[in-house]
Amino acid sequence: MPYKIVMSFVVSIMLLTQTSAQNVKPRLDTFSLETLDGFQAPSPNWKLVGTSEAGYNDAVFNTTKGTGILYNDFDHDEKHDYNANLMTKMEHGDVLLSLDIMIPKGSNSGIYLQSRYEVQILDSWGVKQPKYSDLGGIYQGMNNGTGFEGMAPLTNAAFAPGLWQHMEISFQAPRFDASGKKTSSAKFIYVKLNGITLHENIIVSNPTGSSAFDDESAYGPLMIQGDHGRVAFKNIRYATQDALKVTTSNLSYKYYEQSAKTLEEAAKTKPTSQGAAAAIDSRLASIEDKYFIQFEGKINIPVKDNYTFSMLQSGDGGLEVDGKVVIPKGWTWTGASPITGTTELTAGEHSFNLWVNKDVNWAQSGLALYIEKPNSRAVALHSPASIIERTSAPLINVKADKSVEMIRSFIDHNGRKLTHAVSVGDPSQVNYSYNLTQGAILQVWKGDFLNTTEMWYERGEPQTATPSGAPVILAGTCPVFDNSLSADTIADYQYKGYTLSATGYPTFNYGYKKLQIQDQLTPTEKGLKRVLTIKPAENNEIVKMRVAQDSSITPLGNGLYVIGQQAYYVELPKGIQPTIETYNGQKVLFVPVKNSLEYQLIW
Repeated sequence: MPYKIVMSFVVSIMLLTQTSAQNVKPRLDTFSLETLDGFQAPSPNWKLVGTSEAGYNDAVFNTTKGTGILYNDFDHDEKHDYNANLMTKMEHGDVLLSLDIMIPKGSNSGIYLQSRYEVQILDSWGVKQPKYSDLGGIYQGMNNGTGFEGMAPLTNAAFAPGLWQHMEISFQAPRFDASGKKTSSAKFIYVKLNGITLHENIIVSNPTGSSAFDDESAYGPLMIQGDHGRVAFKNIRYATQDALKVTTSNLSYKYYEQSAKTLEEAAKTKPTSQGAAAAIDSRLASIEDKYFIQFEGKINIPVKDNYTFSMLQSGDGGLEVDGKVVIPKGWTWTGASPITGTTELTAGEHSFNLWVNKDVNWAQSGLALYIEKPNSRAVALHSPASIIERTSAPLINVKADKSVEMIRSFIDHNGRKLTHAVSVGDPSQVNYSYNLTQGAILQVWKGDFLNTTEMWYERGEPQTATPSGAPVILAGTCPVFDNSLSADTIADYQYKGYTLSATGYPTFNYGYKKLQIQDQLTPTEKGLKRVLTIKPAENNEIVKMRVAQDSSITPLGNGLYVIGQQAYYVELPKGIQPTIETYNGQKVLFVPVKNSLEYQLIW
């Protein structure tokens, strides 16, 4: 199948640049939803429930008694009431927020950082060109009735109503000087929805319209909009982002115009130059290769904690703190990933010893050293000019904007690297990946088609392709089920190639014992239609087909089933009599098939 590759060079800062390195997972605190005690005077529309379910056409949730899910039971047809909004007792400045959201059909809400800056919550399923008012958009501010600074998501990563959706927000509060004058505006470092980045480094100079406060502050409570419609939340977690204040002093350096593998080896010769250093700076080396440079000094630590150091250089390097090896001797180059090490440090002054042996003439000289701790952003300990700013690898993506596209590649699926996989994209922006050896759908997604950078950039390793949109991961099991086999794979399932329709849609062909099976997948407005056909249907043989497999499968009525932790839907035609059975600790939706089976995957 012919395809085209579109290359767009994305000038964005990578993991480690002159200003940041983030190698430490934050300590996320869980916001308790066992009671409503963490909120300020919650209005009656806010409740705690044990479960929340809805189909993709439902405007109301079915809930059960319990705790763990925060549920807003406010009909969007009612009159707006600002008293229905919900504020936390917790106040935050810089914060990382993580939560799961369920939105019924047509509903609307919002998350207000510091009760001032809104990230929109909206049923935006199927929207092709999202606006600032769609799910994940940064809602506009207001000035004398005129909106400004609204920011639309880069893409629509929204799932169908009634499914859980995961959102992450990294927020930087506005800064103020001692007199209370604002010195820098609030910023959304990033907003992610279902694993897809919607925004990066978006500055908001004023509160959103309908915010709780007109002024700005270094701290404020989190607020959830409650008077626009029903919505449910769970797994609310947050980490306050400390401003890490670390300084260095008494810096000195020794520079040798020759290679040395260790500090001890370098010390056997006289330095080419040495003395006090204003900063850790690779430019103290006057040649580009075959040199050794060492920095010593003091580092002032504000509080006792575990600190992670990240080091980037071309060649070998290492770090000792208080005589203890923190970053063992390691090799990297300035275009690669840093080497790291973690140690516990008490508050106060500590000595350090940093060294680099540059002996690779093909790599550009440079040296960077960062420090961070959980719930802080990384701090650079080197001079900004010590290392060049790096840009990301070019994005190499395959688009399916004019015709159906098929790309063979390796696919990472649930921790396994599958070698016989194909991804299929459609101009309708409905896409999927498929395991050819088992006739299994691996993942489905909407939006842009396929990121093939790892297949084509430089050496093309690890040769994997990834969705450009928000993927829903399926079990990836063979549709034919054989009770005699304990594994999820079917040994007798033999791939026989595929045929293309006049419009370019593939039908995959398989042999299973004496049967021939065809698997046809086509996009619909809801998702993906699958038609499994068995030829010939000998002796009225019934084949047990596995439609879905996950931790849970819940019937919602009228042939609709929600799969897993409300991750996607399966819709069966009327008259089908499926069974839900337990297999290998999971639930499996089985349908007996004689001639053919048609159903839809909806997400």
